[in-house]
Amino acid sequence: MLVNGCCNVNAPSSSQYVCKSCLSSGCCSVYEFCVSCCLQPDKQPLLERFLNRAAEGFQNLFTAVEDHFELCLAKCRTSSQSVQHENTYRNPQAKYCYGESPPELLPG
Repeated sequence: MLVNGCCNVNAPSSSQYVCKSCLSSGCCSVYEFCVSCCLQPDKQPLLERFLNRAAEGFQNLFTAVEDHFELCLAKCRTSSQSVQHENTYRNPQAKYCYGESPPELLPG
């Protein structure tokens, strides 16, 4: 970490766009890796499609988003798409998603 609180991108241990714990569907088991993977420049078209299709109910949440980072923060938070019956995760191991589809429904 630098004095200003930012990561030192020149440090040997520093890396960008880490997708550890993420599945090809865009769902991850760790929130921070979800955000990191979502930030990959090649994910921008996927996120733009999402914003263009966002339901009216989500417009208030996503219109406050000002950049790619804020969109990834919001998209990776668990949502109603991550749960079934309002109280059980569809996939407890991959509940943070930036992709277009909800997590795979695991048999319970």
